[in-house]
Amino acid sequence: MKSEDFKSQVGKFLKRYGKVKILENLNCSDSSRVLPFIVENQEQKFAVFAFHWKKSIGTNTVIKIEHQVKEMNCDGAIVIGSIFSQNSYDMVQNLHKRDQTRIILIKKDEMNEILRNASR
Repeated sequence: MKSEDFKSQVGKFLKRYGKVKILENLNCSDSSRVLPFIVENQEQKFAVFAFHWKKSIGTNTVIKIEHQVKEMNCDGAIVIGSIFSQNSYDMVQNLHKRDQTRIILIKKDEMNEILRNASR
């Protein structure tokens, strides 16, 4: 999937949850492959990081996202990617248990399935 197609799919997916804003000038180390968004409604504001790569998203990425969410003054983050390491799932679960930053991990395949089911 091309980067623009992926960006469009992520935008459609996020519109289901609130107002979507694409961030152009966010400091991301891999800015050509990371698409940062904000999705918000009256109750909450989430930073969204959509990774357009095939490698696994691990704990280092989750830690960076946790710091960026705090800097962006958001309630949490939604992370969209192809693959997540088991350690990243475990780290997110531990964050939730300690009532720290809320992070939601969504695989691209899951996002696409939700979009397909919504269009039926």
